[in-house]
Amino acid sequence: MSETQSMRPIIRGILLDIAPPLAAYYGLRAAGVSEYVALLTATVLAGLKVGHDAVRARRLDPFAGYLTLNFGLSLAVGLSTSDARLLLAGTTLVGAIGGLVFLGSCVIGTPLTQVVAERVETEGQDTGPAAVAYRRRVHILLSAMWGVGLIVGTGVQVAIIFATSVDVANAVTTVFSLATTVVLMAATFVISKRARARWEAQEQRVPAGLEQNTDHQG
Repeated sequence: MSETQSMRPIIRGILLDIAPPLAAYYGLRAAGVSEYVALLTATVLAGLKVGHDAVRARRLDPFAGYLTLNFGLSLAVGLSTSDARLLLAGTTLVGAIGGLVFLGSCVIGTPLTQVVAERVETEGQDTGPAAVAYRRRVHILLSAMWGVGLIVGTGVQVAIIFATSVDVANAVTTVFSLATTVVLMAATFVISKRARARWEAQEQRVPAGLEQNTDHQG
């Protein structure tokens, strides 16, 4: 199987998590629905996904829970202020909290990117200690990248919010947020591809070395 094919389940899983609530939110906003109703709808959809996955797997999915927390915090911000600029800044700062969650998962529990990968993985994986440790190192790198990317992206968006009008900031930050997500997903694909190539090359070298040692002993 090619690397592109092996990454498709992971990308599809992420899209199934983030697409419905995001589509609901921006679709309702485009239709003129209030920010409160749009956020409430997105939060409910994300929560339903969490419940469905929890019932199916009989455990709470950390990544889906993170998404629900994200929309829930945005909803809380929406209920706490009527100032458009503060509302936009508050919902944007939720992204920084998401970044902290990604960084925290690198040292506590399982890296979030690994949670997603394991949930949608369709093929059996090498369960040897070396392979498990290598996968964890790769996902620590990926989760740290997402964490730093989200925090830096949030900082840029907050600067835009307070440097431009609310209408301009709303459009620019939305595009910037989506662009950041696309860049992070592309970087995830590239890093994962290179990591797998290095691991496969390492596995090929080890048997060859063992074979040479056997020949010398004979």
